[in-house]
Amino acid sequence: MDDAQQIADFRSLLAKRIGNQRYELWFGGQTRLSCSGNVLTIGITSAFIRDWIRQHFVQELKATSTTVFGRQLQVAFEVDGSLLLEKKHNTPPITSLDESPVEEPKTSTIRRSTREPANPPASYRSSPSGRAIDDSLCFDSVVIGNGNRFAVSSAQMISQGLHQASPVLFWGATGVGKTHLLRAVRTSYRQTYPKARALYLTAEQFTTGFIEALRSSGLANFRQKCRGTDLLLLDDIHFLAGKRATVEELFHTLDSLTTGGRKVVLASNRPLGELQPLGMELVSRLSAGAICEIGPPDYAMRCEILRQQCKSMSFTLAEKLLEAIATQVTAGARELQGALNRIQLTSQVQEQVACQEMVDEVLNDLTQQNTRAVRLNDIQKAVCDVFGVEAAGLRSEVKARSLTEPRMLAMWLARKYTRAPWSEIGQFFGRRSHSTVISAHRRVERLMSQQATMAVSDKTCRVEDAIRRVELALRTA
Repeated sequence: MDDAQQIADFRSLLAKRIGNQRYELWFGGQTRLSCSGNVLTIGITSAFIRDWIRQHFVQELKATSTTVFGRQLQVAFEVDGSLLLEKKHNTPPITSLDESPVEEPKTSTIRRSTREPANPPASYRSSPSGRAIDDSLCFDSVVIGNGNRFAVSSAQMISQGLHQASPVLFWGATGVGKTHLLRAVRTSYRQTYPKARALYLTAEQFTTGFIEALRSSGLANFRQKCRGTDLLLLDDIHFLAGKRATVEELFHTLDSLTTGGRKVVLASNRPLGELQPLGMELVSRLSAGAICEIGPPDYAMRCEILRQQCKSMSFTLAEKLLEAIATQVTAGARELQGALNRIQLTSQVQEQVACQEMVDEVLNDLTQQNTRAVRLNDIQKAVCDVFGVEAAGLRSEVKARSLTEPRMLAMWLARKYTRAPWSEIGQFFGRRSHSTVISAHRRVERLMSQQATMAVSDKTCRVEDAIRRVELALRTA
């Protein structure tokens, strides 16, 4: 068997081991493989991709080499920027606005405009809807952590023209950075392909534009705008649920773009399984692409988000106060920004530097304002449901870890969600002293800052994830 055939077999087996989607994302089209002696050399386009492959795929690479070459090879990496150029030359060129019109599928008579649009100011341009888009939202300002690492990597590859799958769906709860990521893709894509056309729209803008086009007989122009782009980024697609005509228009738009080898990136606050109201045809089309979940920011991410926000606000806050905010505000960037705004305003009104007492007071007020009235009984029930323990055990003197951990979590949540004093919380959870409750509260905060884990219903998870589960139980009670 010659070397070329062995490399082809190696690629085929590697794709089976790690899955076609992951293979295409990290190895398909932008890597060069060669074998010399006992060394398998992988050429990649950037140090970022090298580090990711080294961290996540080395064992699969070695195991695959043993099967194909009959021996386990050492894996070496070679960063070669020319591979990016090869990738661009070997893929269908992106048609710019000053080239000849693109031939659309037979069902469409749309042709692209040959007129080069005027260039707005570099850092702040208008979207086709007339709404300004801030090009300063780039990958440099994206905080990367465990919850969004894969999504950010995918977005970076899309912006460089390296991502094969289309459409790509980013989904996650409100405030985890989906819009920021879509706009970062748009900014970076413009820099990589200055003459290509990238269009960012919210689902509401797409709907409004479509309806106005129908009313004014301007459907051809609307379709030219959406289907004539090289990269379409559509935010908040869950907004389209129940809008049958708009969903059908979007389906044909996706079909036109993907058939022509162009890219579509969408964002939703719901997973694909909950987008059934968009219709089976559209959901099926989305499932054929790539789906990237964006999880909530972990403690380290929240700290870094706060540092960046403080810098943009020119607001100085001690590190221990940032950590206190990151510990108690466990939602997304918007909630963190709201907490910072309130603390800064309080500092200005009181004409004093922010301190621990001020931060605690502001956070307690925000918690009370943003949540329904929660009783100690509600917290006890939610903790018992999540951890699978009895209320009597939670309030007992038993010191088994299966009870002490949910017990101290219940005390921490009681302090966060109720106005009950330390002594009342201690009395409720087994007639414990106020100092015991304070100690439990501090221990939970310390465990969260250390990203420690605990057992929840026979499964191990991080402390903040356990808290989030209980909070979800409280919201749905």
